[in-house]
Amino acid sequence: MTLHILKPSMNPLALRILESTPAEDAPVVVILSSKGELPHLRGVKVYRMTESSSPDNSESISYSRLLDMIFTADKVVAW
Repeated sequence: MTLHILKPSMNPLALRILESTPAEDAPVVVILSSKGELPHLRGVKVYRMTESSSPDNSESISYSRLLDMIFTADKVVAW
């Protein structure tokens, strides 16, 4: 898995690259913001950073879950 971490002010180049990624190489994206719209990227799982993840919100992850994802990812890209 490739983990992409995006700042709250999402980089347009990062979004274009993620949109063009083949489905079999689907990355996981974490947005470091609890506000604003999540980008709609075809075949990409997008999460929003929150203080603590809520079981009823599958789009949010906590800091501890992000840390787990960083250590299990094959590659981490920070934008």
